[in-house]
Amino acid sequence: MFVSFSQPIRSLKQMSLSKMAMVAMSVLFLASCADDDEVLPPSPLPDFDEEIQIKKLWSSDVDDGVEGNYLVLNPAVTERWVYAASYDGEVIKLDRKSGDEIWEIDSDQRITGGVGAGYGVVVYGTDNGEAVALKEEDGSQLWSVELGGQVLATPAVGANRVIVQTMDGRVHGLNRETGVKEWIYDTPIPNLTLRGSSSPIIVGKLTLAGFANGKLTAMATENGAVRWEYPVAEPQGRSELERLVDLDGRFWISGKVVYAATYQGKLAAIDVPSGRLLWQKPLSTFAGVSEKLDRLYVVDQDSNIIALDAISGAEVWNQDLLKGRRLSAMTPVETYVVAGDFEGYLHWLNFRDGRIQARVRVDSDGLRAAPIVKDDVVYVQGNSGELAAYKVIKK
Repeated sequence: MFVSFSQPIRSLKQMSLSKMAMVAMSVLFLASCADDDEVLPPSPLPDFDEEIQIKKLWSSDVDDGVEGNYLVLNPAVTERWVYAASYDGEVIKLDRKSGDEIWEIDSDQRITGGVGAGYGVVVYGTDNGEAVALKEEDGSQLWSVELGGQVLATPAVGANRVIVQTMDGRVHGLNRETGVKEWIYDTPIPNLTLRGSSSPIIVGKLTLAGFANGKLTAMATENGAVRWEYPVAEPQGRSELERLVDLDGRFWISGKVVYAATYQGKLAAIDVPSGRLLWQKPLSTFAGVSEKLDRLYVVDQDSNIIALDAISGAEVWNQDLLKGRRLSAMTPVETYVVAGDFEGYLHWLNFRDGRIQARVRVDSDGLRAAPIVKDDVVYVQGNSGELAAYKVIKK
């Protein structure tokens, strides 16, 4: 967990990443001193019977990755290409099948938001609050726009709009071709938040975004009109730390249902068209959720992995062998779910019972970004910039 002061947010928006990290670390120190029992040591790597083989298809270096900063730099994976960025400003385009580099650009920006891509553009966010769009074909800059707040979320790219969420509680709807601001949604956020942000998702004509106040909001992608808001969790307790209910991790859309969970709050299933609650249950996570074949996968705040029935929310299995290893969100692939940990290991678990079936080490600096799956290939970017593609080879 990484905590950050967020108010007065307008004065903090220009604060450097290193200064914000110092503030956040001081809050973490105070929190740990308040209750030493909550400092969870990582479990040792568990022994297991290897039941499947993992083949590395290719790997590439994305400069120096996050360079020691607490960032989640997600790559973008499209039908033919993979796009990735480093904190130091490098952006690359790779062939998805071979890993061959198509182009590379070195910008003078500090990139803090992951890469979004589609409809001919590649978009990223920066430390000083810019959204930058490149031409997918050659990496030349298409536009750049000042947003006024640091970008830690991955931009969402739609046919007409690019949606960028900033740390000050705002969502910006930008013209995809020109970068012109078409609309802004603004919501108040607490004094203290987790250091991070869930990323907006475009689904049909709606954009869904989660916030540090525990709310999930659906907006019209074209004009930003609010269709519904749902408080996944309500702040409780007296102290600012007790009242943290960030919707900081990945939420997941399956059909007409969105699954979202907060830190120190709840896991909820919500009907996307109406915003109606289908079910909810107490749960705390800052990694996020995923779903496949009516089964929901959640990594809780202690890195226990929980599988639930997506229709009812009933627990199916619970895996605690990786407890304390600061897992990324789980991502389903074939009949497995896969997640990375703080030592850079990527773990494959059986989707039926959660037993560990394979493990590879990707990046010794750790894996914070959740794996991305396309056509049963797992793509993952490590903290030091190692970007790799893996596929299961059954024995």
